[in-house]
Amino acid sequence: MINMASFRWFLPFLLLALSPSTFLPLHAMPPPPPLHCNQTDCTLYNSYGVWGDRKDCRVRTTVYPTTEEELRLAVANATRAKLKVKVVTKFSHTIPKLACPSTAAAAPPGNSMLISTEKYDSRIVVDVPNLAVTADSGVGLRAVIDAVEEAGLSLVAAPYWEGVSVGGVISTGGHGSSWWGKGGAVHDHVIGLSLIVPAKESEGFAKIIRLEPKNPLFNAVKVSLGMLGVISQVCFLFVFNWVHQNGSI
Repeated sequence: MINMASFRWFLPFLLLALSPSTFLPLHAMPPPPPLHCNQTDCTLYNSYGVWGDRKDCRVRTTVYPTTEEELRLAVANATRAKLKVKVVTKFSHTIPKLACPSTAAAAPPGNSMLISTEKYDSRIVVDVPNLAVTADSGVGLRAVIDAVEEAGLSLVAAPYWEGVSVGGVISTGGHGSSWWGKGGAVHDHVIGLSLIVPAKESEGFAKIIRLEPKNPLFNAVKVSLGMLGVISQVCFLFVFNWVHQNGSI
């Protein structure tokens, strides 16, 4: 037990230890890029740095489209060459190995390719009258939230990590914790999306289809894990900020 004399001796050291000036500044850092390429091939890592089977994911090549047309051409070239393709995002925040187009652990197969949406992140269109925003699938969730907040809108639900892309967060079923309205799943607030799928040679080997809720494929495509095509654009339904501020949600 500490008596008063001992406490008076100990108090200055306690205050010094608790002083803000004694703490070092902390800086948050984003995850490293998931793709590492050399002159021969590329290796894909997940956010944990290792896959569940402890085997690397290696592919022959990776493309970085910047527009929807470039994304369509990437799918078309892969279709023409009969390549196995998967789409990865800027941070590849994933645990299972679904993002890997091949399970080969040795030399990467020549028929595999990755499409990265890291540089496909420039388009965000806010439609205030319709409470909607359309964004390229590679746009980060934080960028979307910032854009709609400037217009007086707010996203109903979102996951805790804002580094996810809009295409990735809906196709993997990312969610928040809201019970209001349609709930906390981000994909339940999607009102439209564009999907790039393989096509016939007469159609250029790939085509863009626009989907709305009335389309029977809409719900399947929203949470498709990238298995039904490449999501190129996503349209979300938002609410006015005052709805959040007044506690209506």
